[in-house]
Amino acid sequence: MTIGIYTNLYKDNDLSVTKAVIKILESAQIDFCISQGLKQYFPQYPTYDKDNFSSLKLLLTVGGDGTILNVARQCIDDNVPILGVNRGTLGFMAEIELGNLESIIDVIKKGEYKIDKRSLLCAEYGGSVYLALNEAIVYRRDTKMLTVDVKIEEQLVDKYSCDGFIVCTPTGSTAYSLSAGGPIMSPTVNAMCLTPINSHSLHTRPVVVSADEKVQISVCRAYEAPVLIIDGVEVAKIDLNENLYFYKSKKTLSFIRLKDSNFYNRLLSKLNIWGLTEN
Repeated sequence: MTIGIYTNLYKDNDLSVTKAVIKILESAQIDFCISQGLKQYFPQYPTYDKDNFSSLKLLLTVGGDGTILNVARQCIDDNVPILGVNRGTLGFMAEIELGNLESIIDVIKKGEYKIDKRSLLCAEYGGSVYLALNEAIVYRRDTKMLTVDVKIEEQLVDKYSCDGFIVCTPTGSTAYSLSAGGPIMSPTVNAMCLTPINSHSLHTRPVVVSADEKVQISVCRAYEAPVLIIDGVEVAKIDLNENLYFYKSKKTLSFIRLKDSNFYNRLLSKLNIWGLTEN
């Protein structure tokens, strides 16, 4: 068993954090391999690919939450847990901050960690099922509002005139949904949040529903075909009056957390950072 390293080169553009991580692993005599994207910078180290990915003990990511989203699908399919090193702005999902890189040794060498399993969302449309860690979004492609019908178990929740509509997991509640006015949910909650984006109605509010329920959304008015976006990636164009279905996946994604890790402490720290105005 070995450790995989995946780096977002836009976040760690000088590779300073990646080099520090490698130095820590080498000093502790921990076996590791690097992604193909790092091979040109570190040709002396072995690489992993899709064929041997499932043999990794864990994947250590250097970047932000977007970096984790990039590798999430393969980690889900091969049941490889993620240990995130935060090189992004906030990094709600990343566990290791830059000032605490040595804690990597506690996790890998000493086994001082716990597993945090995160629920996933299925978005079904046009015969395809897409998997989301954060959210699925029905979004406009022009400057005109959409009108969408939202139902839960065939019961109408509301009709919304809005720029778009978010269905998010508890993990995704601290992402786009939060910016759109949605609530923060504990990762342990068995729920989804339905958050309209810039709804043209004073009575509209986000709605938290059980993850055991099936959400149905159809676009009944749009000037240009809207799109379905999964964790920031456009995956399909949506036809009018065609149903999209959203429900909890049977799969999960595992994160490695330090033994003293606390979601609420991390949340408070990140929100305080987010609240600061940059000069």
